[in-house]
Amino acid sequence: MEKSIEELIREETDERLKQMAAPDYPFPAKISGADWAAMAACIGVSLVLIILCMTGVIV
Repeated sequence: MEKSIEELIREETDERLKQMAAPDYPFPAKISGADWAAMAACIGVSLVLIILCMTGVIV
């Protein structure tokens, strides 16, 4: 019998939590100023494109 999606998610979550609890788990580095700048730039470009679409400059 196949497992339900809920059971599969629960098992996968438990497995990943066990991996993360290991003392040698390599956590990713914290985000830097360059990461913040890149995110701000992406948001800014998106907002400009949305405004241009709303005003009819680009269709």
